[in-house]
Amino acid sequence: MLYLIPLLVLGTEQREFQIGPIQEDLRIISLSGFLTEMLFELGYGEQIVARDVTSTYPAAAHALPNLGHVTQLNAEAILQAQPDYVFVEKSQWAQAEALRQLEGSGIKIVQVPTSRHLKNAIYAATHISKHLQLPEDKFLQLKEQIETDSLALQEVLAQYSARPSVLFIYARGTNRILVGGSNTDAAAMIEKAGGRNAIQSFDNFRALSPEALIEASPEVILMFESGLASLDGKEGLALVPGISHTPAFQNNRIIAMDGHYLMAFGPRVGKAALDLSHHIHQ
Repeated sequence: MLYLIPLLVLGTEQREFQIGPIQEDLRIISLSGFLTEMLFELGYGEQIVARDVTSTYPAAAHALPNLGHVTQLNAEAILQAQPDYVFVEKSQWAQAEALRQLEGSGIKIVQVPTSRHLKNAIYAATHISKHLQLPEDKFLQLKEQIETDSLALQEVLAQYSARPSVLFIYARGTNRILVGGSNTDAAAMIEKAGGRNAIQSFDNFRALSPEALIEASPEVILMFESGLASLDGKEGLALVPGISHTPAFQNNRIIAMDGHYLMAFGPRVGKAALDLSHHIHQ
């Protein structure tokens, strides 16, 4: 049976959820690693017929046809998949030229708003439920999981007074090394884990000079596992000018985590923040 239930998810604001069984006859394309994880979590994994390159979790997503990055989509390839729905993050819509070409094609393109909040997955579920029926048990499990993880994070953070400075380095080999400033997913996760972003002087990502790197003097360096691997590990990281002079490197405080797990702000965001908190406060 399909019915609507009001749930309190945004303070005192009420949102209605379309509750009902999985719509098994749907064909869905997900163009976001976050949304793919969300759809699997909500019971719609088997309805996904294609995904984007960032959809790496859960493992079952790897078996799906890969349409590439949202900025480099092929409209014809999307049409060939014959989707009923295409889900994309609202923040990526401006970059998705192929999706704008499909407006008027009959395919329902859903732009899902996202945020850097621990309850981001719950907010996204409210939007997804406007288009898909959500099994009540799946949604309630998601809500309970996020609330439990958030409470565990608060309890751990209450034990620490210090806020170590953490520098996030994005690397794709030695020719592309950037550091995360303010207003980034990296800065948001560092703050939620009880750290302090080492770069406060600019927003987004920039290349950083050795002098500025030394001046930032991070106590901890945070990277994606794939980024550290692209530099051939800590030995290769040491060859980046200025790195070896930082307290983080000298004290072997180099943290590498799975990129999607760390920064998707999905159903596992509380666990990721808790793991990061343990690392930076060790």
